[in-house]
Amino acid sequence: MRKVTALVPSYNHGNYIRERILSIINQTYSNIELIVIDDQSTDDSHAIISELQAIYRFTYRRNRINSGSPFSAWEAGSKLANGDYIWVCESDDVAHPTFLETAISALQRVPQSVIFYCSSQITDERGAQIGHTDNYFREIWRESRWERDFVVDGFAELVQFQLRGQTVPNMSSAVFDAAAFRTAFKPSLKRLRLAGDWLFVGEVMKHGKVVFSRETLNQFRKHDVTCRMRVSSARSQAEFIMTKYRLFRASRQPTSMLASLIVPDAVRFLHEPDSWWDVLKALLRISVVDTLRFSYALFISIRMNYAYFEEFKKRYSLRKKTENT
Repeated sequence: MRKVTALVPSYNHGNYIRERILSIINQTYSNIELIVIDDQSTDDSHAIISELQAIYRFTYRRNRINSGSPFSAWEAGSKLANGDYIWVCESDDVAHPTFLETAISALQRVPQSVIFYCSSQITDERGAQIGHTDNYFREIWRESRWERDFVVDGFAELVQFQLRGQTVPNMSSAVFDAAAFRTAFKPSLKRLRLAGDWLFVGEVMKHGKVVFSRETLNQFRKHDVTCRMRVSSARSQAEFIMTKYRLFRASRQPTSMLASLIVPDAVRFLHEPDSWWDVLKALLRISVVDTLRFSYALFISIRMNYAYFEEFKKRYSLRKKTENT
């Protein structure tokens, strides 16, 4: 039986961490290595985790200082992991008891598979259902493909879908081949607060097949105590642009295609409160080198596709007229 490393990055989720850990321990799949890494939580998370660790004897590490990034736990956990697969278990989510049994069975049936993910129920801070990832796939992607199980080539998935947006809406719903996980993880992910998982999944896809299950085997919790609530508009836009650019490079598409990928988002960003200067500064804080590379590539692509720039100018003028009326 293949071993699974269940990695729990914990930070200030004392209200949920007990349920999270118990949902891992109570899986019907038994060969699990549990690693919990707490990022110097300021609530009662440490006491709860310590209490459970004394009973269940899992690996527990607590950072001496806060790392500032959930991906620091991913990096540390992947080094500690002994499993054939890695499951990143967000500390405020909950898994159905048969989640791992279903995931590992599906992965082992498909040669060269590197990712399994499933549908998720969305709950509030009290655990009441408020949505489902079905809605995400229908409303954001406007695609019916997620209404059935599928197995696809990962690189094709990257080019056709992941390049345009995150296809795995919640990390707790996914299990990764450990070798592909380590190969895909780059230290630069730690500079992204919002979009690192989107970029990471795209990098994993380059290494094998993707397996999706229509079954709802995960509960994703949506509440106000999240990183997303604490990030400015400029930072959010910068991460979105940088991630799309890095995935574009990973997909090996011709430079001429970059404008068609970025300009529609630039039009949408016109309605955001922060200025382009704020976004540029945020981009430079993420990576000076990649910001320069992106700017040059976008300039070349727009020169090759000037109609996109004309469309952007029209939208920009329309917005200015609207603001002045």
